[in-house]
Order: sequence, then C-alpha cells, then structure tokens
Amino acid sequence: MLDETAELKKGEMTVGVARQHAGITGQVENCQTVVFLAYVTAGAHALFDFRLYLPRQWCADNKRRERAQVPHDTVFATKTQLGTEMFTNAIGAGVPFGFVAGDEVYGRSSRLRAACEKGGKGYVFAVPVNFTVTLPSGRRAAVSALARLLPARCWETRSYGPGCKGHRDYDWAWAATASPRHWVLIRRSISDPSDLAFFYCHAPAGRPVSLTVLTRVAGKRWPVEAAAAGGIPAPAGAQPRGWAGTGALPSSADQAPPAEIGMVKVSVPEARRLLRLAATPMTAAARASGHSWSRWRRAPGTRPMAPLPGATPGRPGMTMIKSQTRTVVLASM
Repeated sequence: MLDETAELKKGEMTVGVARQHAGITGQVENCQTVVFLAYVTAGAHALFDFRLYLPRQWCADNKRRERAQVPHDTVFATKTQLGTEMFTNAIGAGVPFGFVAGDEVYGRSSRLRAACEKGGKGYVFAVPVNFTVTLPSGRRAAVSALARLLPARCWETRSYGPGCKGHRDYDWAWAATASPRHWVLIRRSISDPSDLAFFYCHAPAGRPVSLTVLTRVAGKRWPVEAAAAGGIPAPAGAQPRGWAGTGALPSSADQAPPAEIGMVKVSVPEARRLLRLAATPMTAAARASGHSWSRWRRAPGTRPMAPLPGATPGRPGMTMIKSQTRTVVLASM
C-alpha cells in the first residue's frame, strides 16, 4: 500500500520542511512529508519502506542542502516517482504480494500503473472524478458518468473493512472497460448516495478477480493510514533534522515481511488496570475476560475503546449503564 504522512513543524531547519499539503489536516501546512510503502496481510500490517519527499525549493537551495547534509546526487522526485522506486525495489527483492493500493495521488500516475502491470501485480488505485476510461463500446467517458449509467441491480452492499465504530458498509459496483483486465470500482455512501469514490483496478492475466477481492484491497488502506497517522518513521525519541537522521531506519525491501508484530508495551494506565484486576476479588471467568481485553488494547492496529456514556463500575465482572429510564447490567461472564 502506497501512501504518505506529514509531520507538522514550526521551524525551517528540519530537512524537507516547507509549506505543502498535509494529509493529516487536509490543508497546506509547514511540514515534512514522507512517502511510505506498507505491507498488509489479512492478520497484520506494517510500514515496510519509506522515502523523504524533498520539495523543489530544497533541491535548488545549496546552502540548506549543505547544512542538512543532503547527498549531492539527490535530485527532485515527485511522490509518485518515490513510490514507483520503492515498488520496483520490492519487486526486485522478491517480496510476495498480489495487489498495490493507493489514493488519487498515485492513481493518476500512468508510470506507476505501468510499473505494476510490468511487474505482474494487480492494483486498486483511487482516481479523481474526471479520470477517463475507454468503455467496451470504444467510447471514452469519465468515471463519474459510469455511476449514472449503472442500473440499480449492479450495486451491492459490502463492508469496507472494520473501523473504530464497527464495519464500514457501502454500496459497491464495478464496471468493465475496453481492456479485459481493467475495471472501474465505484463506492457509494448508503446515507448519502451523492457521495461517490472511484478506483481504477487491474489484475494480471491468470489471477481470478471479483468484486469481493477488489473491495477488500481498497479497504486495506484504512488501517495503514491509521497506523501512519502517528508521524514519520524515526528512532524512538528522535527528532532528526539532517538527511542522515531521516534514513536512520534501514529499508525493509531486502528483508522478509514481518511474520508477527509484537504487543504494544504496557502503559501506566494499563498497568493500573492489570493491578486492579489482580487485586480485586472476582470469578475466574471475569478475570480472564479482563486479561483478554488488555491483550486486545495492546494488539497492533487497535485503539482503546472509549467508555460508554453513563457507564459506572459495578460488581467485579459487571458494568452498569444508567439511563433516564432504566439501568442495564452487562455481565462479562
């Protein structure tokens, strides 16, 4: 999965800092941007490789380059060029994967799409509403027009994957193009049918493809974006300002994909919960349930759930939720 993340900055000394679009805010900010490649499986995901995006003004400023120790052979490269470089390196290293996903920044790049097809990999790239495709009839049309042409029977409600509030259900449809290995995938909001998103998809010859496969690949972007929201990869506690600091983590392109991602370290609040769990008299089932919730909170890619509104602690193994009309007791047995 190709994406980018930004680290907001106040000064101008950090290498690559400039006024540029920051995805975490959706606005132009003073920030440092990194393009990353993530490896996603059904059970886990991890940031796999990354490249610092060096804006044009940095490439043209010899004094800033010298101060930040930017290598002399470093030239300006767009985000899609950086993404294509990482993808090509992963192919050359023999990394096993079947599909690539990315947002509109990468979906608009014909060179990146060509590199995926040349490498024998499928892709599901988001594209803008004015992205044009060739229909089976030979007519050229924008993807936004396809949504109006599809009959109601072509739409199916499917999950976009689990989110913070449960499964994210949307209406989905896919349309054929003049190429037998390319399709347009359309996502429509159930609550607001005018809210549409479009994806240009490809699958290499011999690889079975279905609406289920394409929607699953498209949905893999969300957990990686949530993981990358923490900021730019760097050693713990580091605030690298020079070029060498941004490359402190070794590239993973020459390593095998992670077999297992460990648990998150126990935080102070979590340690207090575990201590109360050990010291409070309760049934074995309630204690086991408490330990299960602790493991879930510390599992990679999950977030602690906020307490339910009106929730108050009850007897060990129970939670009481009070409302204006009644009290509901949930037993963790």
